[in-house]
Amino acid sequence: MTIREIARLAGVSPSAVSIVLNGRKGVSEETRRHVQGVIDKYAYEVPRRHKKNDRLKLILIKYRAHGMGIEENQGFIASIVDQMESECRKYGFDLLMCNCNPDTAEEIIKGLMLSPPDGVIFIATEMPRSDYPLLDGFKCPVVVLDNGIRYKNVDSVVMDNEEIALTATRYLYSLGHRQLSYFKTAQRMHNCDERFEGFCRAMEEMGLKAQATVLLTPTLNGAYQDMKRLLKSGEFVPKGAAMADNDTIAIGAIRALQEMGYHVPGDISVIGVDDIPFSAVSMPALTTMRISRTTLGVLAVDTIRKRLQYPAWPGVHTRVVGKLVVRNSTREATPGNPPKDGIPKG
Repeated sequence: MTIREIARLAGVSPSAVSIVLNGRKGVSEETRRHVQGVIDKYAYEVPRRHKKNDRLKLILIKYRAHGMGIEENQGFIASIVDQMESECRKYGFDLLMCNCNPDTAEEIIKGLMLSPPDGVIFIATEMPRSDYPLLDGFKCPVVVLDNGIRYKNVDSVVMDNEEIALTATRYLYSLGHRQLSYFKTAQRMHNCDERFEGFCRAMEEMGLKAQATVLLTPTLNGAYQDMKRLLKSGEFVPKGAAMADNDTIAIGAIRALQEMGYHVPGDISVIGVDDIPFSAVSMPALTTMRISRTTLGVLAVDTIRKRLQYPAWPGVHTRVVGKLVVRNSTREATPGNPPKDGIPKG
């Protein structure tokens, strides 16, 4: 017998059976008696790893479609993973890691569920909506991280991307900028789509129309090369201010602007999102929306803990807001005044 078979016979979830076996809170006394009766009827013996004092096993899965959100964003995801590892050590959880891609995800999930862990943290930065049904394959508690998913009864922890973009755009407006562009990733990612929606909502609220939506490869060198090409061809003419999907795109674009003789923030103010470490030491230092990686990591592990305690709770979607960090890549709009910062033209 397995926990899944006991759960099937009792008509409850495997998590509920685990709660009864470990003597934890989270099910009614009636359910507890019913499940215990099935356990006793079939003389189910508790495997060693399910005993009360054993360490819980969590699996961290990184869904990698193209790697530009997972690997190329200058350690953003790595910082969250470090925090999750720290949290797991604090609670005595074992944390194992594996990767998957669109071609291998279904097979990997099926394999893991042959001997389900106590919980799964699924980093879905690059996961498209069309692959959300893969989550149906999990037979244990799962929390989706870094994707604003709203799918069935799945828990999630994500940045409040739309509000982050609203705050950034309103800040540029407060500086007097009325000509606003958007530096958008050319590679679709749910977080960035939500940020663009927030930017568009802010522009509508302020009665403005975006000057340009500039598509850039979401890597430092990719954004640099794309921006340089657009500047040379005249497809993009810098003016006013711009918001970027993330800091990586912003920093790459700024480098190209400077090499082509434009001043940042003299000719164009630029704001990013994430506050990656390089943002503070770039030239000029980047104004950005800081996202707390510590908060995301702590909440991901805590959400799994709560789900194990209270398996009957409805799905919980947690959104983390950002904090504006003002540096030197933005300034007040002062038409006619010479630039104060940046590299002189020529």
